[in-house]
Amino acid sequence: MSAHLQLVQGFQSRTLDKTHWTHQAHQVVAIWYLVNYEADDALCRIRSGIIAYNLASGGENTGQNGYHETITIFWWRLIDLFIEKHQGLSFDELCNLFLQSAYCDRSAPLSFYSKERLLSSTARSRYLEPDLAEIKL
Repeated sequence: MSAHLQLVQGFQSRTLDKTHWTHQAHQVVAIWYLVNYEADDALCRIRSGIIAYNLASGGENTGQNGYHETITIFWWRLIDLFIEKHQGLSFDELCNLFLQSAYCDRSAPLSFYSKERLLSSTARSRYLEPDLAEIKL
């Protein structure tokens, strides 16, 4: 079993050590769900999974910490576009390619959102459309 798949299984079972729940881990999980489910179903599973994982690992989901709706949907949309562009690759190939790409950069949302908009409690609680640029590859 690949390291990427082990990470997804740890996330799903809520046994993944919190130190391994990194930015890249979030992206691997999103890739897995988008490869295995229709996009809207994948988003529901990603959203509920992150919220549940945060609580199970001792975190919280508030207006200041934990789950962030706008960032989650940003990555879901970007990764879905990436997968569409790279059809035919396996889950592990997609993970490796995405994680090595410029799209993986943690600051990528700031190319589409102003910092003030993205870091607002409103953006954390509900999805806000980008205010700087349309989300596209």
